[in-house]
Amino acid sequence: MKLGRKLQKIATGEAWASGVDRYYRWKHPLTADSLLQNIDRTKLNQICEKYHVPGEVKAWPKYTNYEHWLGRAVDHVRELRLDRDPKLSILDIGSGAGYFIFVLKKLGHRVFGLDLSEPEFYGELFQLLDLRRVVWRIEAFEPLPEIGRFDLVTAFAVCFNGHGSGKVWERKEWEFFLNDLQSRYLNPGGRIFLALNPEEHGHYTPELRDFFLERGAQIDRHRIWLRG
Repeated sequence: MKLGRKLQKIATGEAWASGVDRYYRWKHPLTADSLLQNIDRTKLNQICEKYHVPGEVKAWPKYTNYEHWLGRAVDHVRELRLDRDPKLSILDIGSGAGYFIFVLKKLGHRVFGLDLSEPEFYGELFQLLDLRRVVWRIEAFEPLPEIGRFDLVTAFAVCFNGHGSGKVWERKEWEFFLNDLQSRYLNPGGRIFLALNPEEHGHYTPELRDFFLERGAQIDRHRIWLRG
């Protein structure tokens, strides 16, 4: 690394942050073998083999490749710096196969999922991994079920907003949804993390970007942070 780049990292604090990240990677290796140490791997393989579709890389059967997707879940945990204290209560909307909250649970966080009942693969994995979820379809302008309050609400690859359809949520739909989350779901000081899917217009229209910013959001490409 060139001297100028090294000095820049020191000046901006990047070097310190990188050192802290390396420390937590050492403290919590989070490999598939360590995470699944107390899980019945024979049963896990049976479930995944039952739903596996050779060559599928887009639809939900891709999640039967559990070692790969556990690795991706670990990446998300590292990115959000949830591999360190304090321990939080976390709701993951669109929890899918549950890999993300499974990693969080292994780190001591209190976790809960929310998703549709289909495919059955997700429910079988939740049962095997001893995870909790509520089955629920999120609809525009309809309040969420009463399931408690959380320090953090996450939603990766958001699809409940009509992703890939002609009915992608706009300002008014997001306003109802976020008001409901912030008023009934977040603990004081709680946060919301959203990772949006790309649409024909990009991850959001200019008007929708303005809406998130008006609510005090921090935006990094398709990632959006909001506070209660």
